[in-house]
Amino acid sequence: MTAPVPERPGPRPANKKLTVVVWTLLVAGLALVIVVGMREIWISAERKNFRHLPSLAQVPDFRFVERDGQSRTLRDLEGKVWVANFFFSTCPGPCPALTSQVGEISRAVARAKGEVKVVSISVDPETDTPEKLRVYADKYGAGANWWFLTGSLEDTFRLARDGFKLALEANPPAGASRDGKMLHSTKIALVDGQGRIRGYYSGTDADLLARILPDIGDLLEEKKRP
Repeated sequence: MTAPVPERPGPRPANKKLTVVVWTLLVAGLALVIVVGMREIWISAERKNFRHLPSLAQVPDFRFVERDGQSRTLRDLEGKVWVANFFFSTCPGPCPALTSQVGEISRAVARAKGEVKVVSISVDPETDTPEKLRVYADKYGAGANWWFLTGSLEDTFRLARDGFKLALEANPPAGASRDGKMLHSTKIALVDGQGRIRGYYSGTDADLLARILPDIGDLLEEKKRP
């Protein structure tokens, strides 16, 4: 009598948790490749598609103090493409995420060799002295192409509301302990070398880089054309 042949074990059922992890890593890796590739392409000489961005508003002249203690004015940005946002260092709300996103922009545009600046303007000058902003900037690894400005509250309100057309107001005491002393827009403005605002972007959107880098590239290309 022939002994029965033992059955071979079949394939083990897939580990669902492991499968999810693997696919998550693959998707994240693909997204990283896309972003890195975008950073390489946006100012490439091979860019074929050039789009003329609309002019939305004119930034008025201003004089604020940078974290190095030196004054900065609109004239210092003449001929440069720049990105601007409003924040304050003690903001318990969206500012950390906003500043992190702005930091990603500053690192991405470092290739432009001084042609693109990033400008973050404090809406709480009472707290945000140049010394405080220096510490804050270091926390986010800010380079020379990223300015942190502070000035009088009156000038800040005027610049935000009248110049950039962005919301800014003092938070009532009842909400200040929870949301911070100031309420401000988290939008980012893209400005050309003549001080004209050419675009607005949500500073906390996950696709911010994908949206703003091509537009920065368009403004750089615009500078080259007659």
